[in-house]
Amino acid sequence: MATLTPIPVILPQDKVPTKTNVRDIIGSFLPEWRSVDPDTLTMSYHASFVNAHCPVERPRLATDVSPEPLKVFIKFHNNTGGDPEVFKYLVPSKQEEAIISYKYGQSGLGAKVYGFFQTQDGTLGRIDEFLDARNMEPEDVENTIIRADVAKALATLNILDTSVEKKTVKPSCEAMINGLKKYHKMDKLKALGKEGGISVDNLVDYDFVARLRKVLNQLESMEGKTGWCMHDVQFMNVMVKNHPKEEESRVALIDFEFVMPNYRALDIGGHFMQKMFKWFDEESKIANCRKYTVEEKRHFCQEYATQWNILTGDSDTGDQVFLESEYGYLLALAFDIHMMLWFMSEVNDKDPLNLLGLNKLFEEFVDQYNKLGLEKP
Repeated sequence: MATLTPIPVILPQDKVPTKTNVRDIIGSFLPEWRSVDPDTLTMSYHASFVNAHCPVERPRLATDVSPEPLKVFIKFHNNTGGDPEVFKYLVPSKQEEAIISYKYGQSGLGAKVYGFFQTQDGTLGRIDEFLDARNMEPEDVENTIIRADVAKALATLNILDTSVEKKTVKPSCEAMINGLKKYHKMDKLKALGKEGGISVDNLVDYDFVARLRKVLNQLESMEGKTGWCMHDVQFMNVMVKNHPKEEESRVALIDFEFVMPNYRALDIGGHFMQKMFKWFDEESKIANCRKYTVEEKRHFCQEYATQWNILTGDSDTGDQVFLESEYGYLLALAFDIHMMLWFMSEVNDKDPLNLLGLNKLFEEFVDQYNKLGLEKP
């Protein structure tokens, strides 16, 4: 259910829900939960920079007569916001995100949405299916079946038909360019790098803006296809199911906070790029594995094109999608670079591991840009 439902619950001042709060929130949408003794619930609460989340499990009652889930995932939205200013009016509202999540969940390639709510204290949140799954690891995409399922899942999202207004790609692209322009040659970022022991001077002085315009011109000239793009395709947002049913996709996509119209190439190229990173690892943000091979990329693009054509009636080829993805790789790198520079500037981040990851993104951008011959006049 993606309709906003007011519920008679008031969270504590620190916004950390009690077991009774959680029982009452879930019970507003799933009747079997209403008679559960809150003390029998198993739950954990995890805060983050943008949102908080809370997995909750209840015991099976003797009176259970419906197939309601015993475990769900609650997301509590941070009312203070946490998005870069340049995307403020482009990212989906929490209501729109709920609509997109609900619609995508119906495809079987994402978590089902059980309810979208607002507590009496004004907190917005969502109750989602708890997926019996783990976060995808870089090595997973070396499995042809999983790789194909990710391609199909992304294609399905990129052409998703929802009631949310779909605008052109220009605002999203311009926002990223304007954001990078803001951080170009910023002394504060250079100083933070030096304090962290990792110089980012070359990255900060690099003219991403002019180069991104060349990339966008190339995509426009080849009539690159557009759609709803996830943008944040890091592997923590791709779940690999532990016990998939026969004929069921082995993966599910989650976290649609940055879904905006863009070139589909951004998500495809971004998926290839993210194989090299583990952003939540405590020892290194750079994954200790090999890159996507060209053969693996071509297989992914063929699977993507096939799914796209099934859903749209188009006749795209794998070669066509692959060529788009070569430029989308640069868009995805630039998007992540911008997000990291924004985070550095916002919270004065100088974590050496983050800085090394940032420089790795920069190295990839320069290499790919040169490989495509775009540096030539």
